[in-house]
Amino acid sequence: MSDSLQLALHAAATSNAALRGVAVACGTLLLFVQAAGFVAVALTHLQRVDWRVAARIVVSGAVAVLLTQVLLHTVHDPRPYLVEGYAPLAHVSADNGFPSDHTLVAALLAGWAAWLSRRSLPAFVAGVVVIALGRLAIGAHHTLDVLGSMGIAAVSLGVAAALPYPPAWTGRRVLPGRPAGHAAR
Repeated sequence: MSDSLQLALHAAATSNAALRGVAVACGTLLLFVQAAGFVAVALTHLQRVDWRVAARIVVSGAVAVLLTQVLLHTVHDPRPYLVEGYAPLAHVSADNGFPSDHTLVAALLAGWAAWLSRRSLPAFVAGVVVIALGRLAIGAHHTLDVLGSMGIAAVSLGVAAALPYPPAWTGRRVLPGRPAGHAAR
């Protein structure tokens, strides 16, 4: 499989030490920053974390796992470093490259953050794109893998958002404290 974008990003990442470091950081560490960002958004908007949002998070995660398991056995895409015969720039599994778990989790986190604060969405989407490009650059995935992960996340988030939840769950906070919608004094 020839993947021009992946090959170009990998070539750039191997051209000098600085780009290699950026690629490795984006492809391996940035997901942790994205997760910390989600925690910060959730803590900042704690009053919006009601049972409906919690259910959406659980449902979207479950749908993503289910779709991933089905597609994992349907789409066979060996990782680029195995196909092209080079060493990856960071530790990478030797299993099927489809889908990209890093990209999938980053995209789910972006959707979850948007349910709590739409204003946070651009930063999270940028994180998803940079993580996906990093995964391509280090030789962990092909473009199909990261785009497929974004698609899985989009479907999972869409299913979770479309499902009807009991009306009593809206506004009923998961954590004790002031009722949802009440501003702190």
